[in-house]
Order: sequence, then C-alpha cells, then structure tokens
Amino acid sequence: MAEPPTLPDLLVPGLDLVFVGINPGERSAELGHYYAHRGNAFWAALSASPLVARRLGPEDDGSLPASEGIGFTDVVKRVVTDSTRVSDTELRAAEPAFRARIAAAAPRAVCLTSGRAFDVLFPGLRPAGSWGRRPAVLETASLWVMPSTSGRAAGSRRHVHRVLRELASFLGRGSAPAS
Repeated sequence: MAEPPTLPDLLVPGLDLVFVGINPGERSAELGHYYAHRGNAFWAALSASPLVARRLGPEDDGSLPASEGIGFTDVVKRVVTDSTRVSDTELRAAEPAFRARIAAAAPRAVCLTSGRAFDVLFPGLRPAGSWGRRPAVLETASLWVMPSTSGRAAGSRRHVHRVLRELASFLGRGSAPAS
C-alpha cells in the first residue's frame, strides 16, 4: 500500500501560535488533518483551553490560521504512525527546513507537542518531566513544549491542559493559571 501524502503546513505569516508534531501519522495523513486519529486528545484539550472560543475537531485545522492565528506543522514531514520510527538523526536533519518554515510564519509562540522532539532539537533546555515555556526562542518565537496528546501518553493530560492555559495567558487569551 502506498504511503499517503504528507500533511501540508498550515502556516501563514504573523501567526500567534504554531503547534509542532514530530511527524504526521498515517491516519492523520489519510484524513488530511492534524491530530486526526480518534485516540488523539489534541482537539479535546485545545477546545477545553482558553486558546479558542468553541469546540474544534481535526476538520477545523485549515481554518485556524485565519480565524484564531493558530498554525500547524511537523518537524519531519515523512508519514509514519509510530513516531519512534523517526530517528534522532532524522529529526536533526529536518531541523533547517523546519526552522525556515517557522521563520517564514514568524509566530509569537511555537509549541512542540512532543518532549522527545524538543529534547533532540534543543538539548539541555528541558529538565526531565518539565513542561511549558522554555528559556529560549525559535527564530523570533517564544518556545514551549507539552506532552504528546497521543492515546499512548494519556497519563500526561493534566500537563497538556496546564501548558495550554499558560499559552493562552501568554497570548492574552485567558487568565493566568492557578498555581
């Protein structure tokens, strides 16, 4: 069976926020939408956050750059369901093209939705088990990391929700999270 085409970048200049995955999963690529696998909690978490004002699903990804200032891309554009099949070497090799896409979009914030991708691309910037804003920028954007929303990472959901609330506050879309 032929590999489905990769997901297009949903990036335009001047975004507020870009979410970045390791790579597109097969189901997402088949459906043509980011985080589209039914076991992925991304859309439920985003909908529950102050970043957006309504319930969203994968089919809304293409409208978000214009309506909410939120874009999407992946570090590696190769389609594979199990992101552990994307090597650290492949992540590092994809970094220049990834940085160029982020530079062209010039978002205020970039949030990697994978601790592994973050740790490979930005070694030493994240103490183990820590999530949220990091003391660095990616091109001109503030740099954030949150746990994966994959069904395999269900134990980290509370951190996902906290990071999304903090991002909303940073972008002026909600109140500061309770400590």
